Amino acid sequence: MLTHAVQASQRIMMNLRPAVLDQGLVAAIHWLGNSFAKRTGTETVINAHLSTQRLPKAIELTAYRTAQEALTNVGKYAQCTQVKIDLAGDGIFLTLEVTDNGCGFIESNTGNTGGFGIRGLRERAKTVNGWVDVSSKIGFGTSITLSIPLTQTTPQENPG
Repeated sequence: MLTHAVQASQRIMMNLRPAVLDQGLVAAIHWLGNSFAKRTGTETVINAHLSTQRLPKAIELTAYRTAQEALTNVGKYAQCTQVKIDLAGDGIFLTLEVTDNGCGFIESNTGNTGGFGIRGLRERAKTVNGWVDVSSKIGFGTSITLSIPLTQTTPQENPG
């Protein structure tokens, strides 16, 4: 019973929409990156440009949560001096990349904790027909890239 309650709480937390997204994804990514820089003291470079002001809410939330989780991982594990957040959308694809110059990791060691890690990012991306790629090399940092096609309707937006 406790397991079910924890799982229900996790689903609720994952689906909450941060109020900062009301200002748009670009503004939300800038806010997230600036907050991370202030909190950690890590140099944070943000390049965020979209060809449209607003995207479907499910896509905005997925991109925001991906950036949030990536920055959480950077803060916990990367031991870096710089993180870069690149957000671009051209009407065909939305791409979000979070890259650090930290210690890196062995990719086969991820996804085994059962938490909201890389496996969770990949599952969330699938809900909007997207995917997450992770590239990391010991001593050279990590890059997490979210790609979402914008030319098709996301599952949450289909009429039911």
